[in-house]
Amino acid sequence: MTKQSVRIFVSVVFLAFLFSTCIMEVVGAAQEEILMGYVVKQGKRFVIEADDGDYIVIGKDVSKLVDKLVEATGIITQSDKEDIIIVRSIEDIQNTVPE
Repeated sequence: MTKQSVRIFVSVVFLAFLFSTCIMEVVGAAQEEILMGYVVKQGKRFVIEADDGDYIVIGKDVSKLVDKLVEATGIITQSDKEDIIIVRSIEDIQNTVPE
């Protein structure tokens, strides 16, 4: 192999490693999480007030769950301005009977 072929090979391996690392970060960040808190209406939107902050609810109608303790499963995105949960499922756990 020539020096140029070796450089190309090393570059390709490095870029493949870098790409796979970035993909793993994106996949890891998009994992579903469970959030527990109270649903409240703030202006025109609904939020879940959890111990670690308020999360704007997207993806489900939670209007009938206002003032209820809920467990929501979904994708959480956090920023300096606001935290959002894209809800996949939500359950009123205030009225849940323990087994």
